[in-house]
Amino acid sequence: MLSLPYRWHEADRKDLIEPMQETGDAKIRELGARARVFKAFLEAWEALHLKLPSSSTPGPIFVREDTLAYLQRHRDAFAARLAMDPPDLIHAYDEARTFLTQLSTALFDWTQPYFGPLINLHTEFPTGGRGLVFTAGNGQAVYLLTSIQSLRRLGCTLPVEVLYLGTEDLGEKYRKQLEAIPGVVTRDLRPMIDDEGWTLRGWAAKPFAILLSSFREVILIDADSLFFTDPAALLEEPAYRRTGALFFYDRIFAPTMERRPWLKNLLPAPVSQSMRKNRFWTGLSSHMQESGVVVVDKWRHFAAMLLVTRLNGPDRDGDKDAGRPGVYDMVLGDKETFWLGWELIGDTQYAFHEGGVATMGPLEVGDKKEKEEEEEKEKEGTQYTVCGAQVLHLDRAGRPLWFNGCNVFCLASKHISNFTSAEKAMLNETIELAEALGAFGTD
Repeated sequence: MLSLPYRWHEADRKDLIEPMQETGDAKIRELGARARVFKAFLEAWEALHLKLPSSSTPGPIFVREDTLAYLQRHRDAFAARLAMDPPDLIHAYDEARTFLTQLSTALFDWTQPYFGPLINLHTEFPTGGRGLVFTAGNGQAVYLLTSIQSLRRLGCTLPVEVLYLGTEDLGEKYRKQLEAIPGVVTRDLRPMIDDEGWTLRGWAAKPFAILLSSFREVILIDADSLFFTDPAALLEEPAYRRTGALFFYDRIFAPTMERRPWLKNLLPAPVSQSMRKNRFWTGLSSHMQESGVVVVDKWRHFAAMLLVTRLNGPDRDGDKDAGRPGVYDMVLGDKETFWLGWELIGDTQYAFHEGGVATMGPLEVGDKKEKEEEEEKEKEGTQYTVCGAQVLHLDRAGRPLWFNGCNVFCLASKHISNFTSAEKAMLNETIELAEALGAFGTD
């Protein structure tokens, strides 16, 4: 791998680190192409410099500090393996190091003031363990207090990090209340990120919180997402164990085939099998992912997470006056940027949770529209309609797993299900907790 950048023409390497002149779809396509080169170089670089623990004896990762000296001592042997002239070996190493540093800076420079080279950030992950990550400001703090205490009542013992954007985002009063809960730490994202020329805010902070949290395996949970069972079980889901990245479906609505040409224009050919099942590709729905819960092993998907942060960072907002659309002009907020970032960088190791998506709310039995359809309707069964503001995600057994939402949405179905006594008790306890914390206001 050392010979790869050396054999490239210097102009090819320069093109990859020059500012992108493209806009809109063309820019995202070019960003994906450059990110794939970065991923390949990073993997080769880490294979040379990192000493990984064995699977039988897990432990920290060691970074070789003597790589250049080692190559010099064994120059002839390495050159022979790489089919290079021995004098060219060290030149290739130096050029590769310079190129990777330049490409890292060109693509993902916002973490460097805090972490330095990206390899430093990546090597922090393996021993980081598992944990829950939330983002919240003052406006969501009461919901977050409700959510975390509810999780503790469910028996969840995972450590929690709450990341926020400066003291003006989450004040000291709420930080103290949150940190009074056992296992909860609050952390300010602002010192970790250089967002000169753009401003990190709102939904966009979520992937940054995943990436910059101290955990290796992260369950990101929105402040208004509430669980019926311990979310730690998601880390044992077969789909997550297989891929290291577990996403959740959004509800199906507004089907359209208009997204497929857009994806064809963005993604490299051939399109992956996972992409061919995507609702954007099949036209089943204009919404694919619900990002109220995201589960990621950051060690396995470091490059993909870097690209997702970029999609929610400097490329997030466009300039309509200048005719430059941003990522958020192409998709709704952060939620579609996760699978899109994975696909753009060529990482197809992700899965969507196999449980269903439902709505929870009061039941209405649909009336038969015309009497002459009575017999046919009896054959078809009763059509039920449930309207509610909560998106309900089910586990693989069809039981409630977690819910969130704020927009009233109606689903019609022939199949309904009632909450069990235990599920009702959990809901009532959460409501009582929220009332005690003032989540419903004083009206």
